Amino acid sequence: MRFALKSLSLKTSVIIGCCLLPFVLSLWQWQRGVTRSAELAAVEAAALQSPQAMTTADRVAAPDRRRVRVEGRVVGDVLLWQGTGLGGRPDYRVWLPLSLSDGSMVMVDAGRIAPDGRLPVLPHRLSGHGRWQPWPQLLTLSGARLGHKGVVDAPSREVLESRYGASLRAGMVVLEVPLAGLLASPFKPAFDPQRHFAYALQWLLLGLLLLASAWRLLKPGRRSHTLAMEEVQ
Repeated sequence: MRFALKSLSLKTSVIIGCCLLPFVLSLWQWQRGVTRSAELAAVEAAALQSPQAMTTADRVAAPDRRRVRVEGRVVGDVLLWQGTGLGGRPDYRVWLPLSLSDGSMVMVDAGRIAPDGRLPVLPHRLSGHGRWQPWPQLLTLSGARLGHKGVVDAPSREVLESRYGASLRAGMVVLEVPLAGLLASPFKPAFDPQRHFAYALQWLLLGLLLLASAWRLLKPGRRSHTLAMEEVQ
């Protein structure tokens, strides 16, 4: 009889755990949606501000997607970040190491080469308005190309810092208007907060469905448990 009661209790615990899991996932997705909405609102608010000179900002300040004004000399090799364009064909984002007047350096995303395009002649000096962006967070496989020049699978801050030193700023700048012959690189986040809210609703509905099913499943079990307790007494 004790074994039967223990088995019934374990079954009940497993069912309750399965019912609670969708609610936990729903809350997690909702919180992610709120966080993403705040990030997107910050990007939209930054678009309304006047650009600030890059040299007036703290060198170690965290990138906050604000508008900035950059001007300086291109002092290193061109970095071509390979991505996937329309139709699955590769395109390349052109990154240039720019030396600013205060002695610091920043990587500038000058635009994209179209899948069927060519790299245009690049200037030795660059000036323009852009967005002060966080460094891309990318997952790379073993054997990925992570150099400081030429075609790479992903830009690596560690590799670039070893090449240009500690004067390299913490983020990078994406030009709002690309250089001549290039396409604009995206500077808005690629995520959609509404997707997280939709996932949260789906998990919530699944949790309610499981809860209703568990109630039907456990209701006769509770009667059996009561009868078993009466027999023990």
